[in-house]
Amino acid sequence: MRLPRRNYQEHVDSYFDSRSSYWAEIYNARSVEGVIHQQRMAVVLEWTDHLALPQRSRILEVGCGAGLTTIELVRRGYVVDAIDSSERMVERALQGVIESGVEEHANVFLGDVNSLAFEDDVFALVLAMGVIPWLESPGPAVREMARVVKPGGCVITNSDNLMRLNYLIDPLRNPALAPVRGLLKRTLETAGLRKPRVESGLVHMHTTSYIDRVFLQNRLEIEKSATLGFGPFSFLARTLLPESVGIRLHHRLQALADRGVAGLRSTGSQYLLLARKRQSP
Repeated sequence: MRLPRRNYQEHVDSYFDSRSSYWAEIYNARSVEGVIHQQRMAVVLEWTDHLALPQRSRILEVGCGAGLTTIELVRRGYVVDAIDSSERMVERALQGVIESGVEEHANVFLGDVNSLAFEDDVFALVLAMGVIPWLESPGPAVREMARVVKPGGCVITNSDNLMRLNYLIDPLRNPALAPVRGLLKRTLETAGLRKPRVESGLVHMHTTSYIDRVFLQNRLEIEKSATLGFGPFSFLARTLLPESVGIRLHHRLQALADRGVAGLRSTGSQYLLLARKRQSP
């Protein structure tokens, strides 16, 4: 059943409130998912550094989570407004900002990406990592991010790639098998061979071409993009490899993807892009 947006958002916020420790600790975890998130953060900071924004440039981080990226941005000399829709994540981000001694240049508070509480053309850069996958539709959020970023300013974000390699090889997750996937999942869950995921029904995946179109429709010209993340690999949703082996496999496949190897360059689990707002309509 498709939930009304308010109820859907309440479910998402409740999920992050209950799993705030997990999402704070994943950036130190020695797991495939942890390594992918750590590498994602490193890429985002690298792309930001290459923009060479002037000191004290104003940046908005949407979906700031535990505030780790916000802290790194302030340390680089920027002024950051950081928002999240989860109260527990905002609390964690505030604590981290204070403990890191960067509170003078970081404002952390509750916010809704679909209705940003800022005037038009305010920020030099908007970051939204781990946000689009948790939205029923990316259109309103991208429209809002485009509204608050300055002409010539940039948006860096990610989406969950529907055509990710680790799903393509698992019949229970392969998007091409969608007509039979629901029946197979229910059968395995009834037999006790698969546990329902807590976030089931909340995470949305999109093709890279669809995300590109949404950005272009909102005056955001894509300047840089990449897919990132290979694994964890599974069969019938059951993990195949120990974490240490999975991490090594991820690094090897990612290196090939970064070199543009066909079949890998577009099948990472996450689609990262940097887009610049056009100067005029």
